[in-house]
Amino acid sequence: MEKEKSANPNVVSLDGVWKFTWAVDPDHRIKDFYKNDYDNSKWSDIVVPGNWQLQGFDLPVFVNIPYPFKRDQPFVMGEPQKNYYTFDHRNPVGSYITSFTMPQNAVNKQVFLHFGGVESAMYVWINGQKVGFSKSSMVPAEFDITKYLRKGKNKLAVEVYRFSDGSYLEDNDMWRLSGIFRSVDLHIRPKTYVQDHFITAVPSTDFSKTSVGIDLNLENRAETAAKNLLVEALITGNDKTGKPVSITLTRKIPVVNKQGAIKVSLSALINNPNLWSAEHPYLYNVQLKLRDSRNQVIETIHNRFGVKKVEVKGELFYINGQLVKLKGVNRHEHHPRTGRHVDRQTMLTDIRLIKQANINMIRTSHYPNEPYFYELCDEYGIYVMDEADNESHGYGIGNRNLGEDPNWEKAHVDRAVSMLQRDKNYASIILWSLGNEAGRGRNIRAMADTVKKLDPSRPVYYDSDRSVSAIYDEGYLHPDTLAALGKRIKDRPVFLREYHHTMGNSGGNLQEYWDVIYADESLVGGAIWDWVDQGIAKKIDGSALKYDANPANLNLKADEYFAYGGDFGNYFNDGANCLDGIVSSDRTPQPEYYEVQKVYQNVVFKLENAATPTVAITNHFNFTPLSDFDISYEYTLAGKVIKSGKLNSLNILPGATAKTTIPLPPNAEGELCLNLYASLKKATLWAAAGYRIARGQFIIKPFDFKKMAPVSANAQATQTSTEIIVTAGQHRMVFNKANGALTSWNQGDTELLKGALEPYFWKPANDNQKRNNYNRDLRKWKTAADSRAVKSFEVEDKNGLVNINFNMLLPTINADYKLSYVLNGEGKLQVDADYKPLADTIPLIPKFGMRMRIPANYYNVQWYGRGPYENYPDRKTGSMVGLYSLKLKDFMTDYAASQDNANRTDVRWFSFGAADGNAIKVEGLQPLCFHAWNYTEDDLEKVRHSFELPERDFINLNIDLNVHGLGGNDSWGAKTMSKYTIDGKKPYHYGFVLAYSKGK
Repeated sequence: MEKEKSANPNVVSLDGVWKFTWAVDPDHRIKDFYKNDYDNSKWSDIVVPGNWQLQGFDLPVFVNIPYPFKRDQPFVMGEPQKNYYTFDHRNPVGSYITSFTMPQNAVNKQVFLHFGGVESAMYVWINGQKVGFSKSSMVPAEFDITKYLRKGKNKLAVEVYRFSDGSYLEDNDMWRLSGIFRSVDLHIRPKTYVQDHFITAVPSTDFSKTSVGIDLNLENRAETAAKNLLVEALITGNDKTGKPVSITLTRKIPVVNKQGAIKVSLSALINNPNLWSAEHPYLYNVQLKLRDSRNQVIETIHNRFGVKKVEVKGELFYINGQLVKLKGVNRHEHHPRTGRHVDRQTMLTDIRLIKQANINMIRTSHYPNEPYFYELCDEYGIYVMDEADNESHGYGIGNRNLGEDPNWEKAHVDRAVSMLQRDKNYASIILWSLGNEAGRGRNIRAMADTVKKLDPSRPVYYDSDRSVSAIYDEGYLHPDTLAALGKRIKDRPVFLREYHHTMGNSGGNLQEYWDVIYADESLVGGAIWDWVDQGIAKKIDGSALKYDANPANLNLKADEYFAYGGDFGNYFNDGANCLDGIVSSDRTPQPEYYEVQKVYQNVVFKLENAATPTVAITNHFNFTPLSDFDISYEYTLAGKVIKSGKLNSLNILPGATAKTTIPLPPNAEGELCLNLYASLKKATLWAAAGYRIARGQFIIKPFDFKKMAPVSANAQATQTSTEIIVTAGQHRMVFNKANGALTSWNQGDTELLKGALEPYFWKPANDNQKRNNYNRDLRKWKTAADSRAVKSFEVEDKNGLVNINFNMLLPTINADYKLSYVLNGEGKLQVDADYKPLADTIPLIPKFGMRMRIPANYYNVQWYGRGPYENYPDRKTGSMVGLYSLKLKDFMTDYAASQDNANRTDVRWFSFGAADGNAIKVEGLQPLCFHAWNYTEDDLEKVRHSFELPERDFINLNIDLNVHGLGGNDSWGAKTMSKYTIDGKKPYHYGFVLAYSKGK
């Protein structure tokens, strides 16, 4: 096992600092560097494992679909377009040298040199002698180097090519990086050893027992036969009742011929076995021992296995006899400093965050991952779709260029076999994927046939040739289209290998997807694209990438930012398409993460009767009763908890629903919310006891939105030729007659406005909208307020209130707009806006609201509405109504690629406070949206990164009735669902009250 390597004396790590030099192309490489007498003393140092582009050599390039070199298979040295990085860097070569001392325990043993992953092709020499060649980047390459070794110091030389013909099958949507990016080890084995083993444990039909099969390949590399060997297997664990299981299996091996091999099979029966699932990842231990003729143990191998059954029956998908929904995510291996090499602590961080988000499935997009990651999935409980490194998207999805060409058959099959043979014993793997966005035809059929023959216990999955896939694949469908597909496809289940593209500020309408998926048993689920942003930590001053003393550090330093496509020169690239994660490059959960956590939760609360109140609780777990969790509730009044308790009598079985009544608190006047939670009773590997795995909220008594009331003091109005001036005590407000804006708001000697309160309809685009013609189709609204024309206005003093009405026209839109102000004697200002379209060709409105600027020192944000994290109309399911407070810097969301951010929805009121306690407060006359930045919309739209944004001397505050939703289907043209847009052909009204309070 990977996690036991460091304690195993028969595994010697060669990781560390090697010598390195880089050449711009093969012609400039040092050809004789592998020779024993070659002097490398002037070479640079490089850390292995790692990518050379992140250590000061060459440049990283991010492209999605096109090959980064001239497409001319099988060649990679042709002349590409001049804007390609490879035009002047025609297949760079990295040359590595290290040395090691032959271990004492390697005498009279077989020594294998093991590379976990090298991208993309390499030649290997030991002590000046060529050992071999490999060109499949994401699976191990192993060489028997016994005959090349000598006592004492040995020289290892490796020549790595950035591209090879194998790169035609590695056209993945990721940074194109190179080098020895996974660990390098020496494996010391006896002359006769267990070359391979495969443990199967498929339970019986009724799951009352399981037959365990252990198939071993023994190999003898000695020049004499190995006789009278004994294979021993010890299986340990517990059965479902807790009774210990201890089974010893043995098999005598009379002889293994010299330079020969033999297959051995062992079998056992476990009654009443514990089953492995993502909910209960129970693992049995297996200790394999090989004994020689003197009964001495010459080799010991430890492994684990899980008992599970994966089945496709008609259009239904089962795990252990239950219809399982796969709540998945795609995960690239990425670290912002070390690239494709991901350290173990970061892997562990990923796994814990994934479990905490209620994600139960990972697709290893688009290649076999580091083996330690599968061990974590086995232990923590994650279903895995293991994917072969087969993508030829540059030739098109379902292309026959590579899929039908018989010259490419062995390359295709080898990638599937290499993955399967390495990973077949991991309990977490439920599906073998043959690749992604690649070929179709004979070579794919050969892959599928081989995989099915080697491991019939796991279904085969493939997107680019559905004829070989046990499950019907689709990706990036609209929820309505997915619903229709589920009804149309009847011969197999349907799964979205990729959906819900979370590029930048995205993640809209996830709930709609899962309403559809739960409504149709044949819809298995989907895997969100994707887990983590692929940003690279880069110095703001542009200096070369290099490791510091702690390259595993995920966090940015003050002088760094997360770079994306195009930040390493103006070479052809795909920009911010590498920033698609629900967690950022440093593993900070982004707002989408919390929406996923809520929608994916397995405990669902539904309000049946608000008067009682009665709640229905549904258990969507497959194997876990709700008695394993604490179900609790709390009532909040105006955001503050007034009553709480536990519902301990609930024991809802998997798939079942039960109803419960939760007594109301007495004398609760105001908005009353009922919040429900499901929490861990006991600590798990991935979270502490008390961690909330589900939440729900219901409004029992709604908020009472009130218009501003008259007070005893009076407000008074005066006019000049250009202004209307209203005073109320120490408050003085000035309105512009020409455009209806509030241009000044004085409280005593303090000016509270740094920019006018006026209509404003523009919302900068997010990444989805930058690519779906939002800026083109809605551009009229960007300056619609600037050209507003006042048709008439009126000022009235009545009952101590000053009423001001501006009747306006939005000429570029062809709509009437009325703005009404009411100021009372306390200095409170009620604002009402009415919009009436005059044409039926008006485009969608980006946002309906107003904007103003307030002093920068009012940076303490407090609100009563949805939060605490950013939310939008189509991404708010996971954001509960509550009372929240944040500093402005934490209120904003700094996406790696700058775009719209920071909105909050369903807000009853909000305020911005200064350190002295003074505050500007806005109370809605209906639910509001609001967002605030310390920069302008123009600032945001001009820059590529948040560090480039200026910090203005004001807070830019938008107060809105509604904003255009984010979208979430894809980021290359899909529109936001219509119900989350603002129809410009419909009338709207909204209002709010603006007030100021002094600190105590």
